[in-house]
Amino acid sequence: MNANTINRAMKRTIKCGVAALAVAMAGQAAAQSYPNKGILMVVPLATASATDVVMRIVTQKMGENMGQQFAIENIPGAAGMLGGENVARAAPDGYTIGGFSDAVVNGVPLLYPNVPYDPFTSFAPVGLTAWVTFVMMSHPSLPVKNAKEFVALAKSQKDPMDYASGGSGSPMHLAMEVFKSMTGVKLNHIPYRGSITGVLDVMAGRVPVMITSLAPVLENIRAGKVRALGITSLQRSPLLPEVPTVNESGVKGFTYATWQAIYAPRNTPRPIIDRLHAEMVKAVNDPGVKDRLIKSALEPATSTPEQLAAQTRSGYDKIAKIIKDAGIKAD
Repeated sequence: MNANTINRAMKRTIKCGVAALAVAMAGQAAAQSYPNKGILMVVPLATASATDVVMRIVTQKMGENMGQQFAIENIPGAAGMLGGENVARAAPDGYTIGGFSDAVVNGVPLLYPNVPYDPFTSFAPVGLTAWVTFVMMSHPSLPVKNAKEFVALAKSQKDPMDYASGGSGSPMHLAMEVFKSMTGVKLNHIPYRGSITGVLDVMAGRVPVMITSLAPVLENIRAGKVRALGITSLQRSPLLPEVPTVNESGVKGFTYATWQAIYAPRNTPRPIIDRLHAEMVKAVNDPGVKDRLIKSALEPATSTPEQLAAQTRSGYDKIAKIIKDAGIKAD
C-alpha cells in the first residue's frame, strides 16, 4: 500500500468521524432546546381505552414538568395499524410520539398481513408506563366463586362452555387460550366486535364467562352484576383486595397482563429519547399520577428504553406461540 492510498484512507476515516460527530452534536443541540413547542402523542385506539387513559394521565404531568403541552390524537381503526403507521412515518424529532399497547406493537403484526410498521425497526422505545390489570369474571348465576371451581364445572360439562372476548386475537382471547392450555378445559370462543359488547352479554347471562380488563367492569363487580373469579396478575388488585388471583385460586403459574408504553419514530436522536424517558419516569412516579393510575385499575411501571426493547421482543415471541398453538386467526 503506497503513501497516497494510505492518505486517502485516512481522509475517508476522518470524514466519517467528523460526520458522525456532527450528527451527535446536532442531536445534542436539538435535545438542549427540546421541547420548544407542543408534542403530539398518537394513540391508535379509541378515547377511554386503557391506552388512552394511561397516556392522558402520564402526558398531562409530563407537559406540566416540561413546560409544553402534550396533545393526544386518537387514531383508531384497522386494529391500531392507522395510528401505528402515523408514528412510524413521523419525523424523528420528538414532536410526534406514540402511546401504544403491546397488542398494537406485537399482536397486530402477528395477526394481519401487510402491517405498515415493524415492531422492532419502525420505532425507538422510550419506556413502559403501566400494566393493565385483567380479571376473570362470570355471570352471578354461574355456580362458581373462583377459577378453580370454574375449571371443575367446565370439565364436568358434556359440551364446551362458551366464553366471550373482544375479538379473535384480542388480549381477552389470548388470555383465555393460555388459561385453557394450562387447565385442559374445553371452551367455545364467542368473539365480539369489542370487549364492551362481550361484557354486556356476560352481564345479561347470554355468555357465562370472560377475561377482560378490570377498569370497565369494576363498578359492575362491586354492584354484584358480575362476579370476579380471579385477578390474572400475580398480585391482587388494591381495588378488589378480597378477590384472589387466578394463580392463588388453584391455577398455579397462570398470569396474564398487558402493558402500555411510549415509543418514538426510529432514528429519533438518543438525547431526545433520554429526555422523554426521564420525564416519563418522573411523571409515572409522581404520587398523584400513581394514585390516578391505580384507581383506573392500572399498575404504574417504568423501564429503560433497552428494557422496553427486550420486553417488546419477548412479548412478541410469547404472543406468537399463543397464536400458533391455538390456531388463532384475525376476524
